Amino acid sequence: MAARFPFTGFYQLGFIGVDLDRATAKLAARHGIEKWRRKRHSPSLETAHAYAGAVMVEVICNTDDREIYRGFRPESGEAVRLHHHGYRVADEAQWAEVNDAAHQTGFACFPSSAFDGQLKLIYLDTRPDLGIWSEYVYLTGDALHYYDDVPRN
Repeated sequence: MAARFPFTGFYQLGFIGVDLDRATAKLAARHGIEKWRRKRHSPSLETAHAYAGAVMVEVICNTDDREIYRGFRPESGEAVRLHHHGYRVADEAQWAEVNDAAHQTGFACFPSSAFDGQLKLIYLDTRPDLGIWSEYVYLTGDALHYYDDVPRN
């Protein structure tokens, strides 16, 4: 059986921007997404998260030249470009299936974790099939509350 990546668990549209202030202001003015949670993760990475209805919107501003962000940076500071769809993984068995499928397909994958492994994510380079990346996120323990303070618009 061919490796499969489920579209189930969709929860997020992930965008890349170059100026978080201007990008979130434009999204507020044009799309009504006015309330954001902002986090600086490192000197080169800052994000903003907000819910627009049931869908989370993420804007990532990254100033280093990481492969996963190349080709997605807009020229305008107020613009954003769709980078990934985010999918929540339900349990450890599904997490193992996603990881196995990633290795079977040969898609470039960039795994990461935080909170002592309670937040696990993997970016899959699904651009050959979808034109964008896919992000799979598995939360356990205290990380289940990671998005609790993301405002709803």
